[in-house]
Amino acid sequence: MGVPAGQVVLAVEPAPAVPPSARVSRRTRRKTPARPTHRGAESPPYNDILHRLLKPPVRWVLNHVVMRIRLEGVDNVPKGEPLIFAGNHSSWLDGPLVVIESPRTVRCLTKIEMYKGILGWLLRLVGQIPIDRGKADRVALHTALDELARGGAIGVFPEGTRGSGEMAAVQHGIAYLAVHGRCRVLPVACLGTGDALPKGARWPRRSAQVRVVFGEPFAVEIPANPRSRKALAAVAEDIRIHLADHLTAARAGAPAPEIAAGNTEAGQPAE
Repeated sequence: MGVPAGQVVLAVEPAPAVPPSARVSRRTRRKTPARPTHRGAESPPYNDILHRLLKPPVRWVLNHVVMRIRLEGVDNVPKGEPLIFAGNHSSWLDGPLVVIESPRTVRCLTKIEMYKGILGWLLRLVGQIPIDRGKADRVALHTALDELARGGAIGVFPEGTRGSGEMAAVQHGIAYLAVHGRCRVLPVACLGTGDALPKGARWPRRSAQVRVVFGEPFAVEIPANPRSRKALAAVAEDIRIHLADHLTAARAGAPAPEIAAGNTEAGQPAE
């Protein structure tokens, strides 16, 4: 059958044949792994505005109703740069104290076991990052690195679990974050929290005196091979020494700008 006069014919070349070895079956496609995730990272999404709105009233209740807290070294907290807050860990109170008393918005790496019921919902809502301590949690590390890339602040307790809070050993995760996040580490000494809320206690002791001491931030040396376990172990040990030195100085009462926690002038957000 001929082509009518004036009609343009587009020649379409047949698609090249796909060799059998390059074909992907439906079964194979179904087995393609999805991006790793876990339930702790699910909705509701992080809301920084809500975090800032909730922080002042929660801080007031914590400082005037629950216990007596003193802050030191608040001026050491820099603004406008990615930062890792690294603290000793002897009580369940340590994490909330770093988040609430810091002049910056801090997203702490929090054990995934906490993400249950209303507490888990609130932790997710204000941006805390769930971490499965039983494995190398890539989801948590990537979430933390994303926050650092945005210029945000991350909270880490590198001892890995509650203990004496002496910084005798630290996990390598903080070294990975400091190296790959290209950011400084700010040591935080949480003193008196073990007495205020020891293991097994349900409510803090009102008579307990707690000090939160922010140290001076320091940079880590970036190794030639940032993925080497040996190199990260060396960075982790360097961080441990800095944190232990700060803890010793804080306990000895080394001079630092001191204010009453909840002071509105010194406690203004530094975001």
